[in-house]
Amino acid sequence: MYQKESYDLYLSKLREAMTVDEAAGEARKKGARDQAADEYAKASVLYAQAANSLLDVCDGCNEGERKDFEKSVERLTAIARQVRACAEELRRQPSQQDIQAEEEDQVLFRPAEAQNVTFDDIAGLDEAKQMILDEIIHPSMYRELYDRFKMDNSGGLLLFGPPGGGKTMIARAVAAEANLPFFSARCSDIVGKYFGEAEKHVRALFEAARKAKNAVIFLDEAEALACRRGGHSTVMNRLVPELLSQMDGFEKFDGRIIVIFATNRPYDIDPAFLRHGRLPSHCYVPLPDENVRTAFLKKMIAQRPCSDDVDIGKIVQATNRFSCADLVNLVRKSCQYPINRSIERKAKGEQTVEEFLCQQDIEQALSRLHPSVEPEEIERLEKWMKKMGMQLPQMAA
Repeated sequence: MYQKESYDLYLSKLREAMTVDEAAGEARKKGARDQAADEYAKASVLYAQAANSLLDVCDGCNEGERKDFEKSVERLTAIARQVRACAEELRRQPSQQDIQAEEEDQVLFRPAEAQNVTFDDIAGLDEAKQMILDEIIHPSMYRELYDRFKMDNSGGLLLFGPPGGGKTMIARAVAAEANLPFFSARCSDIVGKYFGEAEKHVRALFEAARKAKNAVIFLDEAEALACRRGGHSTVMNRLVPELLSQMDGFEKFDGRIIVIFATNRPYDIDPAFLRHGRLPSHCYVPLPDENVRTAFLKKMIAQRPCSDDVDIGKIVQATNRFSCADLVNLVRKSCQYPINRSIERKAKGEQTVEEFLCQQDIEQALSRLHPSVEPEEIERLEKWMKKMGMQLPQMAA
């Protein structure tokens, strides 16, 4: 009786498995990938259950029957594995939605419009600019010369320094000097709200650059994207290996992708990024010294209507520890005063309402501003430089 019940159960499971298997095939033909995968997985379980029921039948059979049933059990088990493999393969294949999402991701990362920014537009930093030329730009422009001298031209650039120092401008100048497309991304462009989205965005960014063959990838706020592993953030613990993998993928790439990281906190970057072949070149972008502030302010003020009493030297002395961003803000705040005077005169009905930027306007704006970078930040950066064996810059003021 037990043998008959087991045999009937075997037949029932086998029929159900074959029906579900056939339905999975139909779903697959229609392109219903997820439905087909679910049906194949269900059929796999049913084939396995049929095999188990047939094993129970074997217990009450003679030796000859048992061998026949055991062969059938082996075939059913193989079918169950094969059908399960079909389900797993379908689940690995990207759906139409996945393909569309990937295409949308790649659209997110397009090269920025060309900007006429060169090293000539960047005041000072002569040693840093020469280092970038030697290690980053010239290997792309004169590849045959570097190959002749067996010079390895792989690896990217780490730009670090206090905020507002012009790291983004330098990165754009690198792209312009090497005449390469410029792909830029921040942490907010990479990290999404869904599982696995950050890794997918990193792959899309690097794939977009590879399609250009030669390009610059600029990652701002790098300390957020390439932070030290081992913390509680599962996103970053997955993102960092993906980013490392993408950077290592250039060794056999027929082209040149220059990866540039910019950060205010280089000590928070995972050390794996700083080795040779990834980011071997480290460039400190300090606060502007006296000479740089002079050139920067002259250029900015010359672009605006100003009176003859503007004393650039006096302003430079009063802006020690100001970053480039602080200087831009100073000029912007200063210009608001002559604008307001012009508006007031126009409101009174005066015909001539032209006003000019004067020394008093700048000093008044200066009285309300202070450097945005604290000395402690500079000390921490210099401590990291010493640890890395780098030479500290000699600041004029």
